[in-house]
Amino acid sequence: MYERRWPVIAAGLVAILTVAVIAWIAGRSSAPDGTAQAEDGGAQPAAIKFVDGVPVGIENSRAGALAVADNYVTTATETAIQDPARYEQLVRRVYTADYQAIARRDARKVRAESPELVKAYKNGRQGVAVVAARRLDSFGDDRARVTTWRAGVVWSPTDKPFSQWFLTETRLRWASERWLVERIDDAQRAAPAPPIRYQDRTALSAATFDRELRGMTAPIYGAAAP
Repeated sequence: MYERRWPVIAAGLVAILTVAVIAWIAGRSSAPDGTAQAEDGGAQPAAIKFVDGVPVGIENSRAGALAVADNYVTTATETAIQDPARYEQLVRRVYTADYQAIARRDARKVRAESPELVKAYKNGRQGVAVVAARRLDSFGDDRARVTTWRAGVVWSPTDKPFSQWFLTETRLRWASERWLVERIDDAQRAAPAPPIRYQDRTALSAATFDRELRGMTAPIYGAAAP
């Protein structure tokens, strides 16, 4: 789930507007009646509370699981290298005890193996994760699984902006009146990506979009800021 996996594909930030429109259309059009879109109903801000700047999922419902997956995935992927202190807060507050040690070890390994990235962020590089769509794969017995279609966008004062698309799989468990992370992993398969991401490469086929985005819905924005 870390930036070292991102192949550097040059793209202007202006393309994010095109991406957002594509993502919204893909999420709305790919969800059949009776799936997560209908069950979601639009998660309200009450599904999430912020503790010391860290999102915590406090609603044990389908909409709550989707909302918290959005927040956990984006926070984890934005902070693992860029803001280790906030990443540690996330791990400590909402990762299961078994997964905390694994997540810390993986983050330390990535930072140790990517000194140039660490230096770049200290020198003004910034990154943001954007959730385009997500799907509730399972829900019940105080557990949930969510697949997220997301983009990572990176820019800096000296280098060209670039972005890359991912499918991220999250396993959640409800305990102590909150959703806890049992695992967050980027899927080891190609994520759907708009052709503009590839420029001189062959775009992924429509079949890839149809398969991977089936049942996904676009997230509902507009929750109160922390």
